Amino acid sequence: MDRKIFIGVGSNMGQSDKNCIMAIKMISGDFRVNLRSVSSFYTTSPVSNIEQGDFINCAIEIDWNGTPMELLQFLNGIEASMGRVRGKKNGPRIIDLDILLYGSKIVNEDMLTIPHKELHRRKFAILPCLEIEPDLVLTKPLASFLSEIGDDQKVTRLEHIAFSEDD
Repeated sequence: MDRKIFIGVGSNMGQSDKNCIMAIKMISGDFRVNLRSVSSFYTTSPVSNIEQGDFINCAIEIDWNGTPMELLQFLNGIEASMGRVRGKKNGPRIIDLDILLYGSKIVNEDMLTIPHKELHRRKFAILPCLEIEPDLVLTKPLASFLSEIGDDQKVTRLEHIAFSEDD
């Protein structure tokens, strides 16, 4: 199994917190997955010019027994089963599951880029990953990218929402 695989989880439609929790349960329920860690949940402003509500975001760390492309297909299947319709790029979505990091693997394919090509620009993805693993490195320490991101990205940790496998 590959280690240090980080998945970004987000939603800004319906009951966003429950959508994220459901997606995490669907991911962790698969026999190819070992759920290692779940970050706190955060409310985050959209990084888009499209008018829409704030997101609930978190990150999870998993072990995956398969290829990066198989993981992408698995995550896309969960999104579809939860009702995600791919409309406008960066528009509202019921669930969004992104492979952020896949260990030290680098993938550049039409359908998949790892590390996620926008990770270093997205505070809502960086902060949950660093909460799980403070020493993550892309081309430089992941934490160092935070100072390069403007204050327009609002990210607030939510104390009242947490993932529990018992829910």
